[in-house]
Amino acid sequence: MKAIITTLLAIALFALPKTTQASGTEGDTVIIELSNKSKILIYTEDKEALKDLQQYDINRMIADLNKALGSKKIEKVELQDENGNKYMKDTTLIIGESEVKTRIKIGNLELMVDADDWDEVEDEFDDDLPVTRYNYEEKSIDRTSHFFNVDIGMNNWLNNGGKFPSAENYTVKPWGSWYVALNSVNRTWVTGPLFAEWGFGFSWYNWKMEDPNIVAEKGPDNIEFIDVQLANPDISGIKSRLTAPYVNVSFVPMLDFAKGKRKVKNLERGSVSFKTYKKQGIRFGVGGYAGYRIGGNTKFVYREDGKKQKDKDRGNYYLENFRYGVRAQVGYKGLDLFAMYDLNNVFTGVRGPEGGQGLQAITFGITL
Repeated sequence: MKAIITTLLAIALFALPKTTQASGTEGDTVIIELSNKSKILIYTEDKEALKDLQQYDINRMIADLNKALGSKKIEKVELQDENGNKYMKDTTLIIGESEVKTRIKIGNLELMVDADDWDEVEDEFDDDLPVTRYNYEEKSIDRTSHFFNVDIGMNNWLNNGGKFPSAENYTVKPWGSWYVALNSVNRTWVTGPLFAEWGFGFSWYNWKMEDPNIVAEKGPDNIEFIDVQLANPDISGIKSRLTAPYVNVSFVPMLDFAKGKRKVKNLERGSVSFKTYKKQGIRFGVGGYAGYRIGGNTKFVYREDGKKQKDKDRGNYYLENFRYGVRAQVGYKGLDLFAMYDLNNVFTGVRGPEGGQGLQAITFGITL
């Protein structure tokens, strides 16, 4: 532990402008006593400089120090790299003309490349470099963290009686009626186990007809679900579906009883690092969402005279431009489930099937 304290002291002094001690300017010294055997000493020029330390990830520094201590040798640990980004919190580094500083984070996966250029990365994989593996528990809680996730689920709709249509032309086949959403999510810690997840994304409703001969068409007054085989017995439907894409915003308060703790598995080879995060404990939340429709289409796959054909038509099909509803999320360790229910009708006003039948979309699925 003495080595850690000494190195942290060196970090703090290294981060100060070199003119501070030379000019004789008086600064502030902060000593944090962790236990009888460990302290952290931070020397800053003024209070504003102390506030700047909030943007650095101290936990990541400690993790790197522990890793370095495992090799019994510490040559040098810097608070910043040459661009001042090494220990910045929630920093996504991009590819420059001469440097490779890339961080890609999707869900519980993270890929990090930290090299001078792409040639260095190629050389590392040409060489027989050792692969380093280590596991640890991430206990820090960032005020706000950012990630991407994917929702995959099954769609259906409920009629005015709160029941799934079962014998109507517009009866939906849940398996094959996929809901897919790509989300950019921020997770803000509020207090204790309370978090707020908020962000935006793109989603696609796909309603697959139970009867593959049923096709959704835009009639003069409302959406119509027509049996094309009645008009042409030579047609045999294979698949028929209606699609509605939306851009959405969401806000879901969450109770996370693990308080954001995650287990991390790290795999490193040279300048390339691959991490997987495994969430801990149980978490759940209920919130809302709103979306704006950005298109609509139907797809009908069928056989006619033994030949497979496909028709795809674009249109609004009297679909509501706006959607809003309630979203529930529940997770346990690495598994996250969600459910959504639209409070408004799928189709505008009285333009739903059968002279204005109200239908509300409902979705169940898993978050990756």
